[in-house]
Amino acid sequence: MKVQINYFDETSFTPEEVVKLAQHNYGSNVKVEVQADSPAPFDLIYFAIQSIITHRQLSLLYDDKYAYQKDIKELRAETLFKLTEILDSVIIDNESKVA
Repeated sequence: MKVQINYFDETSFTPEEVVKLAQHNYGSNVKVEVQADSPAPFDLIYFAIQSIITHRQLSLLYDDKYAYQKDIKELRAETLFKLTEILDSVIIDNESKVA
């Protein structure tokens, strides 16, 4: 019998955490798909950024609480740099389609 369960997880930090919990609850053969809350662009962007930084942010927080403020600024700067590169690529791609 195939059973499909959909729910919003508001407590887990990472998709891996959701998968681990599902495997614990339903066995190793469970199929888990973790995705943004909705297909709305800003939900997708939020989910993507969360997926990119959460592991590292949690490591920074738990590894050295005293250096966290400095380290989170670096993570923020690196992430903004990557996002700027992606934004620039989108702008260039859009302009090339118009020309």
